[in-house]
Amino acid sequence: MAEALSCAKDFSKQRWHFVGILGAGMSNMARYATEMGVRVTGSDAKTSPLADELTEQGILVRKGHETRNIQPGTSLVVASQAIEENNPEIVEAQRMGIEVVKYPELLGDLMDRREGIAVAGTHGKTTTTSLLAFIMNRAGLDPSYVIGADVPQMGNGSHCGKGRHLIAEACEYRRSFLYLAPKVGVVTNIDLEHMDYYYDLNDIQEAFCDFAEQVDPEGAFILNADDRNSKKIAKAADCEVFRFAMDETKADYRAVRIWRAKKHTNFNLMYKGKDHGRFSIQLYGTYNVSNSLAAIAACHQAGLDFDDIRGPLAEFEGAARRMQLLGEPWDVAVLSDYAHHPRQVEATIAAAKQRFPKRRVFCIFQPHQFSRTRTMLSELAESFEEAWVTLVTDIYAARDSEEDMASVSAQDLVHLMNQRGMQSYYVPEFKDLENIIVGDVVPRDVVLVMGAGNIYQIAHNIVPRIELKGRKQIAA
Repeated sequence: MAEALSCAKDFSKQRWHFVGILGAGMSNMARYATEMGVRVTGSDAKTSPLADELTEQGILVRKGHETRNIQPGTSLVVASQAIEENNPEIVEAQRMGIEVVKYPELLGDLMDRREGIAVAGTHGKTTTTSLLAFIMNRAGLDPSYVIGADVPQMGNGSHCGKGRHLIAEACEYRRSFLYLAPKVGVVTNIDLEHMDYYYDLNDIQEAFCDFAEQVDPEGAFILNADDRNSKKIAKAADCEVFRFAMDETKADYRAVRIWRAKKHTNFNLMYKGKDHGRFSIQLYGTYNVSNSLAAIAACHQAGLDFDDIRGPLAEFEGAARRMQLLGEPWDVAVLSDYAHHPRQVEATIAAAKQRFPKRRVFCIFQPHQFSRTRTMLSELAESFEEAWVTLVTDIYAARDSEEDMASVSAQDLVHLMNQRGMQSYYVPEFKDLENIIVGDVVPRDVVLVMGAGNIYQIAHNIVPRIELKGRKQIAA
């Protein structure tokens, strides 16, 4: 238990410093702490527009990690999982006798004070967590939540509510989710991921088994019965297990008669064999029907009736950088997405083609991590098969060693894609990427910008440029 958290009665007297504050989870946790009344500062090796947003919210953010960032009066230092123990701010805090906790440890402490709902899984946990928070908020429960992305309809990705629930995205990296002991645990799916930490799929499944054991024996464990890797961990839970699925007929929560209308995906919800009528989502892609089922099941197990869930579910527009439509300048759809794993990439391209049928899909892709790119190179190349053309920029380094960075390049990915008959090009400079896309697109094209790094900036930049191009064409 974090001493600064457990002993505090008046959080306005607390001062917390976040090391690595510009990460999605860390920034939202910093906002959460501010809402609690804590005075928050932070630092990060890089800067981004997010730093300005946090500054506007009263959070002082400094670029770079230096001992001077640990100010006198600091009562707690919160470090990202990516921060190493030899970080100068961590070392200085320890020298000063200030308690240091990792992000998931603090999240676990906060969850201990509430009725926790933790959403884990290799893919889909951000959308599922966002859906949960949105539905429960619309249902008047005022839950607390910490999500690994912003949710435009809710302002951002965190909130310290007055209700009894705390909804959190539970990351499996370095077994972070084992700090959480939720009343309701959810697993959306299990896949090969974070292979810079895990040994193999069995090692990943073992971690998820440990997560299942963490769920309150009087609570509920919810898993994806369509996912063979998830089904194998059901026996690890000490609580009642509920399954959701589209294909597995014995699942507790099922989506049947799935059909696509102009603006919604519709399905009928079956629970324990009984049809509870039609549900609709604005999200595209079959995988989002699965995510919606996970959210419905978790809300239901948290005490909501299906009629309380139906309306908010249909209203939800999605989390930032999850098939986020930034605009349609000159009838060109520009989408921003976080996809970086082969399975995510393939599913996202399929969803874009479903949303905009019979259109050319231009992909701009930033591979994430050298180690991931190396170990999944073949699968990653195959995942772009349905794109019209793919422009690949340099790999975004995250937790990579020099050996990792020397082992693979973006050119290797492009070469393999071209060998397999795809149209792909290596374009290292962001400005060149923007110029190529703006120059090549015509009305009814789709631009899909994907990656977990800073590639999203391109998506935002090209919207006004394509709009200007369209105006010039019309005026000509």
